[in-house]
Amino acid sequence: MDMNERKAKLGQTIRSRRQEQDISLRRFALMVGFSHSYLVDVESGRRNIGIENLCKIADGLGVKVSDLTKGL
Repeated sequence: MDMNERKAKLGQTIRSRRQEQDISLRRFALMVGFSHSYLVDVESGRRNIGIENLCKIADGLGVKVSDLTKGL
């Protein structure tokens, strides 16, 4: 799996977890302190996300980072 595929898979996982909890993208952006456009890029796999931001997203979803990165 190349890096673009990994970013896309991570974004899909984040989106799925957020939608499972019925949290809108705008609401989630406010919860974790990111812009809406940043999260759009993350969820679409266009953004290379750093570990600090990944931790904030995991915390916002109430999951472990490893839950989001499993299979990458």
